[in-house]
Amino acid sequence: MSGESVWPRDKVVAALENQYGGLDPLGEEGPLSVFGVQHNGVNFVVALMESAPGSGKIVELGFLARFVGFALDAMMVETINRNLHLAVASIEANGDLFLMAGMQPVGAFDAGQFALVLEAWRRDLMITLHGLSSGQASMAAAFPAAKLEAARNFAMNVAPAPADNKPIDLLASFLGAKNSRELCGDCSGRGKRGFIARECVACDGSGFVKVR
Repeated sequence: MSGESVWPRDKVVAALENQYGGLDPLGEEGPLSVFGVQHNGVNFVVALMESAPGSGKIVELGFLARFVGFALDAMMVETINRNLHLAVASIEANGDLFLMAGMQPVGAFDAGQFALVLEAWRRDLMITLHGLSSGQASMAAAFPAAKLEAARNFAMNVAPAPADNKPIDLLASFLGAKNSRELCGDCSGRGKRGFIARECVACDGSGFVKVR
């Protein structure tokens, strides 16, 4: 196992508890531990596989959610799978839908990076639930902020009109082409001016100004 990345079991469990507020131990079988999670009305399990029973070193993690009683067909499941990021959806012969995801640790454990994994699982659950609604539910209507008229109006982005017969590159603007910053010429980026080091007025002491 020396060539494999492993994560400390206690840190993984602590991160899960911090994210979900509590875990329900469902059982252990050899190196496998399974925890139940109830999150915002959805039930799923998180499985932790150790390198050996009681080693405290996680070599694999898994997520599983089961959906029963929904009207499903192969095309719907295929559509769900096309949009999933971390998981895979599978419809069983009895009509149950299983949403499953697995991963192996890479590098040292980092709580911030693990939070991104949990967010990807959350996103996959959201996509699956939307697919199971058969188009009857709107994601925008389910998002709390989108229900506020003021929020909907402020968040609106209208397609820009061409300038000088050239299309406006909204992506370039978003990525910083119009909001990039350069060193302040008045203070040469120091943020201070003069022998008594007064704060530079031109850049408010930051040392940078927006590109005009």
